[in-house]
Formats: sequence, C-alpha cells, structure tokens
Amino acid sequence: MKNIRIVITFFLLWLSIQFDSAVENSIAYLAIFTLGLVHGANDIKLLEKNVSSSPNYTYVILGRYVLFVLAIAFLFYALPTLALILFIMVSGFHFGEEHWDKLLIIKNKGHYVFFSAYGLLILFLIFYFNSEETTEIIAIITGFTLDSYYYLVGLIFFAIITIASFMIGKVQMNDVSSKLEEFVHLIILAIVFKMATLLLSFALYFVVWHAIPSMKSQIIYLYGNTSQKSIAGYLRSSLAYWLLAITSISIFYYYVGDKTYLFNAIFFAFLAAITFPHVWIINSLRK
Repeated sequence: MKNIRIVITFFLLWLSIQFDSAVENSIAYLAIFTLGLVHGANDIKLLEKNVSSSPNYTYVILGRYVLFVLAIAFLFYALPTLALILFIMVSGFHFGEEHWDKLLIIKNKGHYVFFSAYGLLILFLIFYFNSEETTEIIAIITGFTLDSYYYLVGLIFFAIITIASFMIGKVQMNDVSSKLEEFVHLIILAIVFKMATLLLSFALYFVVWHAIPSMKSQIIYLYGNTSQKSIAGYLRSSLAYWLLAITSISIFYYYVGDKTYLFNAIFFAFLAAITFPHVWIINSLRK
C-alpha cells in the first residue's frame, strides 16, 4: 500500500510538470468524486455495525446523519468564517489520526495534539504552496482576503507543534514505518504541493494518502478481509449514498456553471458538510 502511494505521488508530480492546471484539476475532481466520496459513503453501514443490528435503528442513524450534514451546511451559510475554521481543524485532526493510527505502538489522549498538528501541517503546506488559489476560495466563502504570510506562519507554527508534541508525547512507532521515512514522505509531498494546483494537491493527500488506506480499514472492519468479494460488497453498499452526493454536486455545478472559484468554494463547503459526521462516526468506531 505504501509503495503504491509513493508511485502515484511521483506520477502526479510528473503530471503537474507536463500538463496545465485544467488537466490537473480534472484529474483531481475525478479522484475526489470517485474514491474520495466513496470512502465516506459507508458511514451509515459502519455505524450500524458498531451500535445496533435493529432495522428500525437504521432510520434513527440516518436521521441524525442528515441533520448533522444540514446543520453544518447552515453553519456555512450563517457563520462561514467559523465553519471554515472548524472544517480545517477537524480535517487536520482526522488526517493526522488516520495516518498515524496504525503506525504507533501506544496511543493516548495526549497524542490528539500530535494528530491535529500533523494534519494541520499537511493542510498548511497545501495552503502555503497554493496561496493565491487558497486566498481566492477563502475570500469567496468568508469575505476575508488573507496574505500568504498567514499561511507561512501557520505552516511554521504547526511544524513546531508537530515536532514538540511528537517528542513530549514520546511517540513510539512500530516496525511498519520510521521517523526518517515519514520525514522523507513529507518532503516528497511538499514538492508535489509546490508544483501542483490547490485542487490536485488536496486530492493527492485526501484520496491517495487518506481515503484509500481508510477504505481498506473500513472493508476489513465490515467484512473481515480485503478479498474481491468484500471490496465488491463495500462498493455496492456505498452506491446509493455516493449517487446522492454526486447528484448534489451536479446540481451545484448546474447553477454555478463555469465560475470555477465559486464552484470550488461551494465544493469545499460541501466536503465540510459531509466531513464532520464522517469524523464523528470513524472516531466512534475507535472507542
């Protein structure tokens, strides 16, 4: 799995050098709309397995999930700045936790700071190296225009917190990875983020480094293995929710048209609306 991620990362680095931003963004959308959305389309099934086998409880879970999504969507409408900050913080924690969950020998509550700092370090690497696009989207969502200086400050801050929390938390890694290897991975990702567009940079980490490993864990949790039959079952069970998500995005696109930055802003707000309940469900499975 790790080798595949490295190969795809270098392929996207080559792609970002050879092709223009339109091609990069098209590939990013394709990856996010397929594997990216599919990895969160089994949330209800995961929660059903975790809490109850009662058919009636499925509707209760679905109702709570939908209300959660609608509440986040309303928050983006009423308090967009707060919603965006929460989305970045929650996404950072989720990225960090998912990445390090199986790499650490012992995990405790003190490692939550490390998980969050690492995930936010990844995000601020993306923001800093794509500052112009990031500023444009933030301005559309919140009305505030940020200077690239703020992304640099955030990048340095979370780099320091990541290193400090790693040392203070006495993070112990298993044999699957090493500190040097993880550092090299960060350098490789930073190089790709520098060369690629904002959307492709985000898609690289979200899909290749986060969603695919997460789907593997979900399949094992639901079916006990990663056989072809289990993967097919996972994809079938995700189909209805995936189609609903695609339909919603298509409606947004129909009304927005070719206003790329506006669509990207709505797109990230949409991702936020489904990210919050997804993180809640994944964390409930780890308790």
